[in-house]
Amino acid sequence: MGTGRLLLAALAGVGLLAPAASAALVSQGAVRMGADALWSRGHLGAGQSVAVLDEGFAGLDRSIALGELPPADELAMRSFDPANGIDGRTGLGLPTQHGVRMAEIIHDIAPRARLVLVQYRTEEQFAEAARWVAAQGIPIVSHSNSFLTPPFDGTGAAARVVDEAAAAGVLWVNSAGNYAQRRWRGRARPSAEVPVAPRPGDVLALSLTWADPAVSASVAAERRDPGGPWTEAGRSVPAGPLNAVLDPLPTAGGEWRLVVRQEAGPPADLSLFSQTVGFGDLAAPHGSIPTPGDAAGALTVGAVKWNETRLTAYSSRGPTPDGRLKPDLVGPTYVTSNPEWPGTAGTSASTAHVAGAAALLREARLAAGAPAGAADLRADLVGGALDLGPRGPDPLYGAGMARLDRTAPDVRLWLSAGPRRLLRVRARDEGTLRRVEVRLGGRLVRATQRPSLRLAIRPRPGARERLVVTAEDMAGNVGRRGRWVRGRWR
Repeated sequence: MGTGRLLLAALAGVGLLAPAASAALVSQGAVRMGADALWSRGHLGAGQSVAVLDEGFAGLDRSIALGELPPADELAMRSFDPANGIDGRTGLGLPTQHGVRMAEIIHDIAPRARLVLVQYRTEEQFAEAARWVAAQGIPIVSHSNSFLTPPFDGTGAAARVVDEAAAAGVLWVNSAGNYAQRRWRGRARPSAEVPVAPRPGDVLALSLTWADPAVSASVAAERRDPGGPWTEAGRSVPAGPLNAVLDPLPTAGGEWRLVVRQEAGPPADLSLFSQTVGFGDLAAPHGSIPTPGDAAGALTVGAVKWNETRLTAYSSRGPTPDGRLKPDLVGPTYVTSNPEWPGTAGTSASTAHVAGAAALLREARLAAGAPAGAADLRADLVGGALDLGPRGPDPLYGAGMARLDRTAPDVRLWLSAGPRRLLRVRARDEGTLRRVEVRLGGRLVRATQRPSLRLAIRPRPGARERLVVTAEDMAGNVGRRGRWVRGRWR
């Protein structure tokens, strides 16, 4: 897709233009990050490669047929899962198109970048895949997945694999996880009860974790019919020195609760992660980033809806147990990059956006003769993020929203000197303008998305008032121009 068609599709995605018939969609997150500012300079990801690591790429042919991904002969593919191949299966054993959705987002942002689709299922296969990617010299990895195998302090097996890849020159972009509402934390001696409300058809899949190898603990899922006794429906089994897992357990009606018990060792804080149901008011969001989002070598990404500035309720939060700041930044989510899959969400989508942005940024830096190693890209993305939440880096948003457009709109204004004070405004931006606003003496006079406007202003008779024109682009950059005006007595 050329620059012009790409921009038209992106503007249609954010509602600024009507979509063209049979046009491929472009994620709203592209414009939110200001990717169009780099598109306008001719940077579409040419010469860049991005590896998309995922549990599965089912539905790939359909995405290609819709024009949302390049033809198959322009994609590279590798599976480390001999049982399921590139289509893959989730950890719950279900078919998944997750990897295709992530690849579509990256392609939206960097349409000329080469995509390498890499499939795995187990943590051992993940390690193989990560080492293969590093050995291939692929500079950017997008990995929108987490493992609930502790520890989550950056020293676990998956985190060490990511650190190895980063040391080999890979910018490893990883999701923070969607566990802010699906993690419980507490002590359980003799026991703790955690009510859950699975929906019809839900399964329970749990990982109970702790930090001290001397500890032993378990979680049981119990069910009862109205007025009846509690009956155990499933119990976890040890999965290592620091966790126990409850394998997927189908639920069918009735009332459910989880009973956590510490059975040995000194009193310890336990963390219970759920892959499916949430914990409501008992959720413990802070410190809910699993591995390998906890890796020092990972650029860890949280989630903000593309047209908002608030962290999504589900986005995992830091800090890590050893006190490091995570996530590193946030990216846009809840986007549509395929007409058959509206509302692609989660920190998964945010991660793919940031990986696509990294591809454009790497191309632009190389074209400018600037260093473009993994550390350079990381520093550029973090340093150029739009600060959200508390001032400065924080454990919810990290450095803020990743963006490629960091230049404020240029605002010009002309004001006539006649009896009718006619104001003419022009705002220009490399990206896409979100709002142009005119205020007089603090009062809103006009707000529009148009880059230019004319209007008559009426200062209060005899008053000296401040006229301010503000323009904000989609990436959050703000430009202002103002002057004092005095109202005439009639």
